[in-house]
Amino acid sequence: MKRLRLAWKVNGMFLLILAGALGISRFLANLDLERAGIATARETSIATSERIQTRLRSIMMSHQANELVSVVDRMASENPAFRDVRLIAHGGLVRTSQLDTLPSTVEVDSWPCTVCHLDPGVAPTTTLETCCEVLEFGGDERALSVVTPVFGEEGCSSSTCHTDATMGSVYGLLQADFSLASVDALIDHQTRRTLWAILLCMLLGTVAAWWMTERLVGRRIRVIKAGARRLAEHDFSFRFRDSTGDGLSEVTSVFDSMSSELSATIRELTSTKEYLQAIVDNSADIIITVDPEGLIRTFNPGAEKVLGYTKEEMIGQRIETIFAEPKDRDAAIEQLENGDHVVNYMTHFVTRDNDLRNVMITLSKLIAPDGTSMGTMGISKDLTDELRMQVQLMRSKRMAALGQAITGIQHSIKNMLNVMKGGAYMVKLGLKKDDRSMLIEGWEMVREGMEDMTQMSMSMLDFARTRKLKLQPLDLGELLRKVHSISHAKFSDAGVDLSLDIPDEFPEVVCDEDGIRSVVMDLISNALDACSWKQYDPGEKPEVVMRIVPAPWDQRVEIQVQDNAEGMTEKVRKRVFTPFFSTKEKKGTGMGLAVVARIVESHEGDTYVESDPGKGATFRVSLPIEGPSLREE
Repeated sequence: MKRLRLAWKVNGMFLLILAGALGISRFLANLDLERAGIATARETSIATSERIQTRLRSIMMSHQANELVSVVDRMASENPAFRDVRLIAHGGLVRTSQLDTLPSTVEVDSWPCTVCHLDPGVAPTTTLETCCEVLEFGGDERALSVVTPVFGEEGCSSSTCHTDATMGSVYGLLQADFSLASVDALIDHQTRRTLWAILLCMLLGTVAAWWMTERLVGRRIRVIKAGARRLAEHDFSFRFRDSTGDGLSEVTSVFDSMSSELSATIRELTSTKEYLQAIVDNSADIIITVDPEGLIRTFNPGAEKVLGYTKEEMIGQRIETIFAEPKDRDAAIEQLENGDHVVNYMTHFVTRDNDLRNVMITLSKLIAPDGTSMGTMGISKDLTDELRMQVQLMRSKRMAALGQAITGIQHSIKNMLNVMKGGAYMVKLGLKKDDRSMLIEGWEMVREGMEDMTQMSMSMLDFARTRKLKLQPLDLGELLRKVHSISHAKFSDAGVDLSLDIPDEFPEVVCDEDGIRSVVMDLISNALDACSWKQYDPGEKPEVVMRIVPAPWDQRVEIQVQDNAEGMTEKVRKRVFTPFFSTKEKKGTGMGLAVVARIVESHEGDTYVESDPGKGATFRVSLPIEGPSLREE
């Protein structure tokens, strides 16, 4: 019965409306029937009363008063519908009646005397007309009472019974009661027929409404309930497919559309979830989410592999469990309060076997759509093996650099020793031959070798040691003028033109004056050596230019040393700042430009070289105007 509950409700409402409509219709029909019956009874009673009154007038005028009662009885008996016909004299005396049970006298203040005596003490007038009243008696009996006043007329005074009669006075009343039993019987009959009709209509209506509701609504509602149940069970493949085109069809089409959209959305969400879950599960990094109380909510396979814990035993544990120093996690959370992410935070995790792992964490807030905090997510990369490899690589690089340095030193020392050995041989030969000139030449070769070894040792010390910079604002233009003044004579003797190109305005640079002077001196010295090796064409003169180029857009100033010597190949240009690399064969130590690059780097500057073979080279030193940011270091 539950599945038909809606059908019974619809049927009940339909039957109530039907019964109400039929009942009201029958009630109105009975009213019309009653009015029609009373109207018919009124017309009949009035017509009969008029005949009786005419007959009474004829009898009275013919002085046959003794026949009055019999005439009234006979005329009343002619119509069986009359319940009673009475002749009431003035004063309330009943002269004749068909009902022996009626009183012989009628009270003045009751029906029908109230027809004439509207107001006590006031005489009735000839304006009185026939009156009708529906009277109810015991046992649900009703009758239409028609009362006709009897007036005095001409000739009444000559009658022996009304010697004192006056024209227009009321001598009595003629009351004719027409029984309404036939009308009531007809109404009762119609009412019973109506009740049977209502019952029959309700029965047929119930069957028809139940069949229609069950066919058009009930069965489809059961389908909708079954579909809704399947939708609740996440079976979004269900479709109603109702093609009737009515209101319920529109509802089911909406359900079908919702089911399709939900199915597509669920598939997309499931695919996205599986994709994201696959990323998390297959990631080699440690991915852990933590709730606002600091308890672990998710622990991916990468975390299991690195830390040795299982997901089951870590979920619900405090995140500080895996930190070697729990305060490191507090420090990371404190940084996270100032933003949504903490990137590349270095710390240490402890594994199940109490091993320390060097990790780099990227910590992010988890925010719900309503803005509330859901906790944090940490993606940590295990750098233990990489750091170990970096240490090994650094050791290898140091060993390679050391080997390169030793090779360079050995090569340089070998060259210098060869020079010194040659000089010693010349000294020995000069002593043997007592040749002073040979002795002096040999000694100069030995002294030159000793000076080269001393210079190489000093260059190596300059390259290796860390000098504490004496930073102060410096006018680079004034520095280049001093270098030009000191070096001009040397360049002139070598036939090389040393010139300056300094702009009128440029900012001072915070730097170490001695270090930058050494850089400029080494650069112009290399340029002088390069010019001395080139064979210039007629009309061409060797030339070196010291230049200052301000770059205020990036807060830097650039020192340039340009020559028009032979230049260098791309291979040489790439190695020119490498320690112990030299193109001067036996004259150079290969440390000059390496020391230049080291000094510029300590100022957080950059060193470049541009060169075209046969056209010269330009060395560029770029320095920050504000000086190095880490001044103490």
